[in-house]
Amino acid sequence: MSYRYDLPAIFLVGPSAVGKTSLSLELARQFPVEVVSVDSAMVFKGMDIGTCKPTASEQKIVKHHLIDVIEPDKNFNAGIFLEHVEQSLEKIVKNKKIPLFVGGSMMFHKLLLEGIHDFPTDKGIRTEIDEMKENNGQKGLVEELKEADPETYNTIDIKNSRRVERALEIIKITKTKLSDLKRQPSRKILNKDHCLLLGMSGSKEILDTNAEVRIKKIIKEGFLEELENLVNSYKLTSVSHSMNSINYKQFLPHLNGSITLDEACNDALQATKKLIKTQLTWMKKFELNYVKNTSDQNDSNLFSDTINTYLRSLNK
Repeated sequence: MSYRYDLPAIFLVGPSAVGKTSLSLELARQFPVEVVSVDSAMVFKGMDIGTCKPTASEQKIVKHHLIDVIEPDKNFNAGIFLEHVEQSLEKIVKNKKIPLFVGGSMMFHKLLLEGIHDFPTDKGIRTEIDEMKENNGQKGLVEELKEADPETYNTIDIKNSRRVERALEIIKITKTKLSDLKRQPSRKILNKDHCLLLGMSGSKEILDTNAEVRIKKIIKEGFLEELENLVNSYKLTSVSHSMNSINYKQFLPHLNGSITLDEACNDALQATKKLIKTQLTWMKKFELNYVKNTSDQNDSNLFSDTINTYLRSLNK
């Protein structure tokens, strides 16, 4: 098996509001690592408070990668993510450090650990799909996908317009069902057998409470002002990719005067709870070496012990 990067790497996986950022900083003080953010919102410049991005002072504790790499009026996808990951890994290896992948974007973790298919893109096909959407709406695209590839239609989120459009683009370019293409071997990024997979978890009740506290905290820290500045500076709307991120999506209608602040807070809390539930389900799919539960106050050193054992194994 060939891997793009056959090197040691540590993963810290967990749901929103579980405390991944603070633990990653603690680990960075102990071990020769650099943090690679695995978060689809922290990549956007200026989206700091609403994403609970590590502060400037926290980023000085350890080098962070994949933070503030793209303007919020641009789109971000798996291809761009992997491009930046590869650039970061080159730098980390040069610095003789180990990448510590931290974040809650489970799909990106999956790409790193299980590989990715290099599906083609075509601007002409994209234009064709855009015209179809303009003429027939999102419903028309969904119906075409259902007819072209029923299996993909039944497995992807058909409410996510970007995923539907991308699936149709691949099908039209390759003239092959996406579901069939996905059964072909993928391009491997990292050797999962050489990686240490750590997880942070907790009861849904504790995580939901943490999520509620977090929303109150970002409001107090000036999130609404941050959102308003971003919208005005970059002419962002509800269709902007960055504005579909948790918190930004739910508070944008309040900024536009459509809903009250209390309604926006409740919408954000419900969306975060739903995300946490999805993330916990995703975690069960990963073969984690060790999972720390937030309620276990006495095992804070176990991560350190696990990492020390892992690092010793590299020298054998």
